[in-house]
Amino acid sequence: MRYLFIALAAGGLGVGCATPRVSSEPRMSVEVERWRGRYQEERERAEALAVRLAEAESALEAVAQERAETAQLNQVLEEELGRAAAVRHSLVEHNAQLVTRQREMTALREELEDVWYQAALSRARRRSQPPSAQEPSQAPAPPMPAGSP
Repeated sequence: MRYLFIALAAGGLGVGCATPRVSSEPRMSVEVERWRGRYQEERERAEALAVRLAEAESALEAVAQERAETAQLNQVLEEELGRAAAVRHSLVEHNAQLVTRQREMTALREELEDVWYQAALSRARRRSQPPSAQEPSQAPAPPMPAGSP
């Protein structure tokens, strides 16, 4: 009997080892594949969101740079406007000085014309008088126009 018991034990072990194992691997692998698919979808979605976020940040940086450039240009334009106003003011003052000088020149020209006219009139009188009428004493000087030195 010993041999029978050993034969049964060896046979049972042999049969027990040869029997297929029932495990939950197929069920686990399906679950793993499903979670792997979800992970891939979430990863792609996260990557797409990261790309959109990078684009938005790039656009924000561009807008910030444009605003900074605009602020600098506004400051430069205000400085130029201030300079232009100062130049305009100096030109207005210079123009006023020129107008004043022009009036002075016109007044001097009128006085010169009066003096020339008086000189020409006195020469004409001397020429029109006969030589005998001229006496050694000179005729009184013609009256000077008002405002002349």
